[in-house]
Amino acid sequence: MESLVTSSADGDPVAAKPCELGGPAGAVAQILTGAGVAAGAGFLVPGGVVVTCAHVVCDAGRGPGDEVEVCFPQASGAPKARGRVLTEPWRRPEREDTAVIQLDRAPSSVPELLVGLARGAKGRPAWSFGFPRSTFDGGHEGTATAGGPLRVLDHWVLQLHDANTVARGFSGAPVVDTQTGLVIGMVTSLPGADPHQRGLNTAYATPGEILREVWPALKPLDVCPYQDFRAFTYERARWFHGRDRAKEQLLRHLVGGRHGVLLQGPSGSGKSSLVQAGVLPELPPRWRSVVARPARGLLANLELAGLSGAAGGGILASAERFLTESSGTDRLLLVIDQFEELLTSPGPGHGSAVPDDDLVVLRQLTEVVESCAAVTVLLVMRNDFYPSLADRAPKLLQAVKPVVDLPPTLTSAELYDIITKPAADAALRFEEGLPQTILSEVLAGGRYDTDPDEVRATVLPLLEKTLTLVWENRTDNLLTCDAYAKVGRFGGSLAQWQDAVLGQLDERHKPVAQRVLALLVRHDQSGKSLDTRRQRSVAALHTLACGPGVDEAAVDRVLTVMTRERIITVRSSDETGGTGPPMAELVHDLLIDKWPELRQWAAAYAEFDMWLDHALERAARWQGSGKGADLLQGTDLELGRRWRAEFGLPASAEDFLRRSERRRHWRRAQVVAVGVSAVCVAALAATGVIRVGADGGAGQSGSPVASASTYPATDTGARTLVTKAATGADPALVEALRPRHEDYEAVFRPGVAEQAERYYRARPWPTGPWAKPQQTVLQMWKATTEEIHVGTAPALSYFPGGYARLKDAFNSGLVIYRWKYTEPGEPYGMAFDGLVFVNGHWALFPKPWLALGG
Repeated sequence: MESLVTSSADGDPVAAKPCELGGPAGAVAQILTGAGVAAGAGFLVPGGVVVTCAHVVCDAGRGPGDEVEVCFPQASGAPKARGRVLTEPWRRPEREDTAVIQLDRAPSSVPELLVGLARGAKGRPAWSFGFPRSTFDGGHEGTATAGGPLRVLDHWVLQLHDANTVARGFSGAPVVDTQTGLVIGMVTSLPGADPHQRGLNTAYATPGEILREVWPALKPLDVCPYQDFRAFTYERARWFHGRDRAKEQLLRHLVGGRHGVLLQGPSGSGKSSLVQAGVLPELPPRWRSVVARPARGLLANLELAGLSGAAGGGILASAERFLTESSGTDRLLLVIDQFEELLTSPGPGHGSAVPDDDLVVLRQLTEVVESCAAVTVLLVMRNDFYPSLADRAPKLLQAVKPVVDLPPTLTSAELYDIITKPAADAALRFEEGLPQTILSEVLAGGRYDTDPDEVRATVLPLLEKTLTLVWENRTDNLLTCDAYAKVGRFGGSLAQWQDAVLGQLDERHKPVAQRVLALLVRHDQSGKSLDTRRQRSVAALHTLACGPGVDEAAVDRVLTVMTRERIITVRSSDETGGTGPPMAELVHDLLIDKWPELRQWAAAYAEFDMWLDHALERAARWQGSGKGADLLQGTDLELGRRWRAEFGLPASAEDFLRRSERRRHWRRAQVVAVGVSAVCVAALAATGVIRVGADGGAGQSGSPVASASTYPATDTGARTLVTKAATGADPALVEALRPRHEDYEAVFRPGVAEQAERYYRARPWPTGPWAKPQQTVLQMWKATTEEIHVGTAPALSYFPGGYARLKDAFNSGLVIYRWKYTEPGEPYGMAFDGLVFVNGHWALFPKPWLALGG
């Protein structure tokens, strides 16, 4: 006999043989007469309810509304209980023959059985347990084979074949499908053989479908107990399991009298879920909490969350007023979830400065933590933003030390609880062996470095996604091995899901989807942190994603599919209840980390995204100053013209771009043209300006190889080369800078070299001349690969932030140059980078971080 799955009193799945004490037989009850004799059987289901036959209750001398006593002889301690026969679900013996007994208190040692559907069980072995008078008082098991449905009067019954061990005294006993462990029916009658000895081994049962119709609580909850990529919330705390170790650690710090706590951990390690579903429900009775995110303005979000006056009077004053006005409150817990949103690096042109509004918020949070108010501030942050916090708010960081690090691992026991307990709470069951299969594959796929019984906590989002997909493909209330295989198992579920979503779009919509998804990625320009999600209003997405050949209908179609399939979430109101414009956001940062194509799409749009952030910042500055110097110039202006042709621009950016163009036209009309042949070159180590001739004093036209090797491997050679490229005097020069196969191996480390070569061979090669006629000034910087690795060279402040991501990808002993052509007196111009002298010639690797998809 195969093992069956039941639920113990604490909700844990229990695998047990039918005949084992406390196993499924433990859920089977005797329905007792007033004399304490068994009139028949019944079985316990969730909700403290015993299901049995109406004729069994009548045989016990009871009816609807009466009290009845039951006994569970196969459960530990053979407990008894009393209950009342409910009137509403009563079905007369000559009809569906069903009764429901609501127990006063279900014994804790008695497991519960779940009711499934008889449909699809035909031909499978079934098990039952009853109390025939001809055997032991404790009852015995019976076996049968599930047959098909049979119409009797106006209802259906389930036929049971080969039921010779199912005898009288089994009425009301459960019929359990041994393959699924679910009750598929309840034994109703044993007609016995006819005069020709036919039907001797046949019994009949009320099918699970009718039992569910009579008592709808037997149906599984139509609510997924797994969270997909969403964080667990306070309202869904019942599904949150397996994080007791981390929960107890954080609670100790919060209730220990500290005014500030920083909880940090990797993206996807469950920080938000731990706080909202684990910690908040278990705060001391007289604590109150306010939870907000910095996105779209922390002060405004705090007000929406219940901290009135935060935007006008400051956080500390509003928190103290909250405490005064809240009766029965001893302490306020102020949770700033996804705190890294305050630290996300701004776009080009911001430098290392923090926007003024964010500086105000950081100072106010520091003030609260350093105060004596009955307020505890809990900052919840990704740990890769720790350097940004140390750089931008050192006083705040000092005030919340020591930092609480989320345990980086999960044990196999914690994982098992995360897999199985939500299903038990939702009246779902796993097919036998499936939880252990999932657990084994998670342990194999996310194993921690030091312990074979632990995995990195960052497996959680993918595990929740996999379990959600299994639930969506369940068979009734059974989570099956077939469903697990169908969704791609643990390792492949994400890729299969992504492919299935994109497969719903036709070919003309897929590029639009790529653009929409890319616009929801925020790029870190410092190189210190990973890229993150960014919120954009749906209106802004419509504007930005529309371009040549793309209309709003295409964007609507993409958003409809992406939100329906939960790749993108769209909220028409703030999480705290406030209203606002619909905002779109990727469902989880894991998509950026685990979806290579998304990283590539985002990298392709990174330059536009950075330009737009920069342009909007300058537009805001120009609105306040009215100075022409704050308008777009040089490269920024040229890029704006380019992006206008590819994207829709917000009205404010479009207006700013037009005003910048008008200023340039005016300036050109006022300035005498400068000769193209005069190129100013700023020496790397000097502050002066050097003028060179049009030919640069070096280099002869000829073959591409000759052009690349003519210039010496010195700073002067590099300056002369890029001066020649600026004018376009040597047509073969730019082509000669294209790297050869051996150049990739000389510049990049193994593995990276192959990836870089594939990237550069697939992309169009830049052509000359590189400078505009009016760009007569050359600025150059250089850094060694060793300096890039340690990040200490002053010149690195002039290199794009992407170089920091490649610090471990370069070979040592190389010098990399970056340069820019500008108009006299202008800080902006046409910028280039990635020039290296290698293998006896100069080679160009522009924006090498893009070769790695990010």
